[in-house]
Amino acid sequence: MSDKMFELMKDLEILVSCSKEDYDNNEHHSYERYLNEYNAILKSLMELGFESELRCIEVVPDGQKAYMGMGFSSAEGAKHREVYTEGSKLLYRLQKFIGIESNSKEAEKTIELILSRFHSVVRQLRDRYAGRQTLDIQDEYDVQDLLHSLLRVFFDDIRPEETTPSYAGGSKRMDFLIKQEKIVIEVKKTRNGLSGKEVGEQLLIDIATYREHPDCKTLICFVYDPEGRIGNPIGLENDLVRQSREGLKVVTYIFPK
Repeated sequence: MSDKMFELMKDLEILVSCSKEDYDNNEHHSYERYLNEYNAILKSLMELGFESELRCIEVVPDGQKAYMGMGFSSAEGAKHREVYTEGSKLLYRLQKFIGIESNSKEAEKTIELILSRFHSVVRQLRDRYAGRQTLDIQDEYDVQDLLHSLLRVFFDDIRPEETTPSYAGGSKRMDFLIKQEKIVIEVKKTRNGLSGKEVGEQLLIDIATYREHPDCKTLICFVYDPEGRIGNPIGLENDLVRQSREGLKVVTYIFPK
């Protein structure tokens, strides 16, 4: 969420409050100014990437306005009501959107912390009392199982293996969908035959697929590379981040480095 979007929300709160108060008092002298302010706020929000089916409000045609500016016609009164009702709808959706955005940012920070310490957890699990049996991370499924357990500490609604929409004639199953925050986590583990180039190619296909999923606004790609098979992890992370487009933010973490 940008500071500009937050400022626009505050402007909209004032607009809705003032326009409703004037309408309730049957004072319509400022309705056209309110209308123009609403349209300007909505346009600014759309330029910032806020998606809404709401549209700009059309002005009252001259033929439907009060004669010679004396008083206000029923059409102008109705337009005043439309301004504050549509403004209220927009405000509600914007407040909800900003709340989700804030939750999503906090969730991303939590997930980054989990992933950055994932290898330390793996090492700790190997060091059990009296050499007792433990989870040994051998392949991608082991990574998913341990990561799922760690995510459960912080998130309630985690949906493993959700199916993505069809892309290029096929679909795939995502590893984890954190539903409320609209975050998808895709997991890779390097091995013989799956190093930097191959991982990058697979993730490019995944990114293209997730663009079509309505519940994926942020894609977090986690590459577990315990043997250091990826020669330039920072470069691969930066290359994949550049795949972000409007509607899908891509974040990549390769650990350990």
